[in-house]
Amino acid sequence: MNNSKLVQEAKLNPTRIYQRPRDVLRDRRIQDSERFVILTAWLEAAQEHDVAVNQAPQPAVSLQELKAAWLEVKERRQAPIATE
Repeated sequence: MNNSKLVQEAKLNPTRIYQRPRDVLRDRRIQDSERFVILTAWLEAAQEHDVAVNQAPQPAVSLQELKAAWLEVKERRQAPIATE
């Protein structure tokens, strides 16, 4: 699967590709901009389905875990690049 297909599939159904948000952060096949898109889609879907997730005995992924991964990528993308 090439990167664009991977990103498109992960945007549509992130849990099909990744078990945890941290797995998105560790995936060396994609760049931070793609990680951000995937985690944003995952977070939006989780927020939309928050009621259903909270009714489950134990949610697979918590909103807190998703937000932490999303913020990490957001901060990395905004960090200035060091010049020598």
